[in-house]
Amino acid sequence: MTIEVIGMGAVAMDIVLRCSQLPQEDGYAVISTESAVPGGSCANVLTALAGLGTKSGLIACLGDDAHGQALMADLQTHGVATRYVCVKKDGDSMHTYVAVSKSGAKTILCHMGNSLLSLAEKDMHGKMLRGVKAFYTGMQPAKPALKLMRLCREEQIPVICNLQVEPDFLDLCGVCRPLVEEMLSLCGLLITFRHGLIRHTGQKDINAAARSLYERYRPAMGLIVTLGKEGALWLDRESSLLVPAYPVDATDTTGAGDAFIAGIIHAGFSESFDRKVAMKFANACAAMKCTQPGPRLKASRSDIVKFMRQNGTG
Repeated sequence: MTIEVIGMGAVAMDIVLRCSQLPQEDGYAVISTESAVPGGSCANVLTALAGLGTKSGLIACLGDDAHGQALMADLQTHGVATRYVCVKKDGDSMHTYVAVSKSGAKTILCHMGNSLLSLAEKDMHGKMLRGVKAFYTGMQPAKPALKLMRLCREEQIPVICNLQVEPDFLDLCGVCRPLVEEMLSLCGLLITFRHGLIRHTGQKDINAAARSLYERYRPAMGLIVTLGKEGALWLDRESSLLVPAYPVDATDTTGAGDAFIAGIIHAGFSESFDRKVAMKFANACAAMKCTQPGPRLKASRSDIVKFMRQNGTG
């Protein structure tokens, strides 16, 4: 299978704890249900892309534990190419504990395991990029991602970077500031979220923070900031486009940002939509995800188009 979008980043088993509410410090919450579902930000993006009709593939390392076996089977079931997914002997796969309240708010605790970050830079090669339209990365693991980003620049393949976590978490994952700086300098489209933008820039005004981050790295396709219920902002050298979110009754916001990113990539690289239409399509993906349980969008392109028409933008 030809891969149109190849990704590198987190693939994890999410242990989802549905709670009456998220507890305060030293507080309690009652768990109504507990379930294990395949997740991980990069895997969420790639499975959503496959569902939308974009052929996707993953570069990652899983453990040979039960979580790893289940994750591999799930990727294959959802049509994500796994030819570049390696399995570590006696490895522990990344897994998370996701507490979700009745309102859809969430808290995530992450167990990195010993497999995801063991992916080796030396094992990255140009053949992985043959025929691809874009490379997507959550910047983990850093050095293998950087090697592929450099190869993408040589081959003029667009790179989409998801700055999805705060600086201190990146440090814990072995992504030090110089590595972050180089990755962002190689990025063609940079996507981040409100809180991460504030933490990375130190500025609370979203427009000023977005402009500051954009001017620092000048990604060729611009900077996108997801803003939850307020929608998303796409900023470049010439313009700033804010597209409002679709109002929905959210039951689980886990993975909404990943669904948005899948929508942007599909709309921009598979459909060649203009920016405003791409943003509306991506917002629709995020909105639909918020109405679905678990971390992954379960929708086809026609489902998204139908949702947009029902909400007046199809």
